[in-house]
Amino acid sequence: MGKGIAPAKTILFGEHAVVYGEPGIAIPLWGITTTASFHQLQNLNRKQEFHISSPLIGLDADFSEISVNLPLKKLIILLKDMLHLTELPTKTLQIETTIPIASGLGSGAACSVAVIRAFFDEYQCDFDDAEVSAIAFEIEKYYHGSPSGLDNTTISFGKPVYFQKEMGFEILQLGTKLNLIVADTGIQSVTSVVVQDVKTNYLKNQRYLKEIGQIAKKARPAIEKGNISEIGLLMNENHELLKKIDVSCYELDLAVETARKNGALGAKLTGAGRGGNFIALAENPSDMARIKESLKQIGAKIIL
Repeated sequence: MGKGIAPAKTILFGEHAVVYGEPGIAIPLWGITTTASFHQLQNLNRKQEFHISSPLIGLDADFSEISVNLPLKKLIILLKDMLHLTELPTKTLQIETTIPIASGLGSGAACSVAVIRAFFDEYQCDFDDAEVSAIAFEIEKYYHGSPSGLDNTTISFGKPVYFQKEMGFEILQLGTKLNLIVADTGIQSVTSVVVQDVKTNYLKNQRYLKEIGQIAKKARPAIEKGNISEIGLLMNENHELLKKIDVSCYELDLAVETARKNGALGAKLTGAGRGGNFIALAENPSDMARIKESLKQIGAKIIL
């Protein structure tokens, strides 16, 4: 039976600065994934047609019953045409995920990539990561309107991505595994509001945004060489600059400081800020466990 898997993603360096032409780096998170797999229909009383089951998003329906406005349906119609299928298989497509929805971790793109890979596997098609990414990008337009392509690129290739506006994407080789913790402050923020505030104060923030870009440039060779100490230091510097452009908050700063005091090589917010997620880099699994426990004690929710 055809099967596909895709990781989550997070921004390691460059939040907000990328909007103004500075570079940034995103990395895949293979510890949380979405899986799509084909199975024989189990309910003999059900109509014999293609069925999709994805409990986490509350979807359990025959394909004909699913709204055409759902990006997942648009993706499957696209794949049906690409693969020249006269009809969809009379099977169930089971979609399971451990990626939190609407959390800035690329859940939509991961779903698309997993489904694309499952279809290609089911029909024994040759494909490469670039082709998968291109298809997923088309569906990202339904999720985000004018997507950057960052989510689908990072998730499709499953490797770190160095990106810069109008310069495209470069796939990086990870020099060593990163013991990365991802956690949620539990504080909700509106990305568009945070982005607009940074724009409104651009003249004041310009210097710091350029410095964030310089950090991303320094981080690239550190990532490729596997220099985790340097990566950690740069994460710390990045967070301090994000504080200066006023996109952090008390809860994020407390979490970052707690992680550092308990052995993290580096820690910073990830995404838009003023709440949401943060990341921390540990030297080894033992340190990871200690850092996670300290973060739980201040009320953070561990995602990875």
